[in-house]
Amino acid sequence: MKNIVKFILFVGYTIGIFCVKDAKILCGMILLNSSITILLKIDLKKMLHSVKIFLPFVAITVALNLLLDSLQEAILIGIRMLICYHVTYLFSQTLTTLEIADTVQKICTPLKLFGIDTKHIGMMISISICMLPVLKNEITTVMQAMQAKGMPLNIKNSNILIEPMFISIFCRTNEMEKTLLSKAYRE
Repeated sequence: MKNIVKFILFVGYTIGIFCVKDAKILCGMILLNSSITILLKIDLKKMLHSVKIFLPFVAITVALNLLLDSLQEAILIGIRMLICYHVTYLFSQTLTTLEIADTVQKICTPLKLFGIDTKHIGMMISISICMLPVLKNEITTVMQAMQAKGMPLNIKNSNILIEPMFISIFCRTNEMEKTLLSKAYRE
């Protein structure tokens, strides 16, 4: 029950971040997130490294919003994205993959009325979360292989990057599903 409340608060807070228009409230959210980080004793080096990896996506989004809207709105979008990323990082550090899958499965329990098996939803969540590091490793491996062959990384060569990566990911996903089923996952 505690994890369900935590998940609902996380989703509500994340949605609320993008509904806030006032910069002062966003600053308050930053202070709240910082105090939660301190209370949970989150490793700051790991967190800052994680944010550093996310910064190019924020920069691209801010640049696009700058072209399509005003400077103030572009900056607010960037701040919102960073706050949202930070909240997601905190949430992921407080729950394990299995706890997240169980929580989503419990929240989806009313779907049983429509004949939807929530065990499969939990399994899909577990597999998708577990695949994130695999996806990162696959991208790195294929990019290093392309660089070793002297191939430039551009749009023309993107199919060379994407095709083997997706084939490998689909194979690994099937292997993970078979493994979970053979170990009687949530039977």
